[in-house]
Amino acid sequence: MRDAVIDISPLDLIVLHRPVLSTSSELLRAHGGDLEELRLSIAEGFGTSSEWCEVGDELHTVTAGDAETRLRPRANTPAWDADYFHAGWSSTYAEVPADRRALMAVYVDRLHDLDVSLLQEPDLRAAAADGGASAVDRLVRRHVSRADERHAALDGLISALINPDGILPNWAQDLVHREVDDLNMTREWLTSAVVAYHHGTAGRRPDTVFGGIRYDFACGSVNLVRS
Repeated sequence: MRDAVIDISPLDLIVLHRPVLSTSSELLRAHGGDLEELRLSIAEGFGTSSEWCEVGDELHTVTAGDAETRLRPRANTPAWDADYFHAGWSSTYAEVPADRRALMAVYVDRLHDLDVSLLQEPDLRAAAADGGASAVDRLVRRHVSRADERHAALDGLISALINPDGILPNWAQDLVHREVDDLNMTREWLTSAVVAYHHGTAGRRPDTVFGGIRYDFACGSVNLVRS
């Protein structure tokens, strides 16, 4: 879901000869709601002594964090709108070549709009307490739909990255593996939550965080993914 947009044209902030006319409320909140702090952050982030990059027709900072400040060109106006890009070019997607960042940005934005989260049994029990069986059904269907949309987003990304010979470039192979692993984890949490809610733990769900499939027992653990 897109964040609310706030007019910041009175700040008279200029980047590459274009005014920055608005910011997302999320970006402003990250600066404590302080417009002057936001102005300084954007001015410094896209200044001559800072590292930033062009991603399609957008400008992104390049920092060590897991999110970047982004300037989007305003339609039909030589101006910028500022918001967050919810990934890092030096962290999350450091391996992505500069000429493929625009493709990744489309994928990242699509995932962010889905607001993907991990469903758990307590979520279903809370829904049942608030709205009965119909509320549980709606919650499960919403998560199923998000998993389907995430699969479609990943399918689109792979189709855009794959070489004419049908093989992913070397730099993309680990990246795609991570994304598929995250999708698998989301789907596994969904199915485990539904099974546990209706029928019990089914031998307890495995821990699927960080790319593993680990089952915990009284005297130790077994990870089905061998390093």
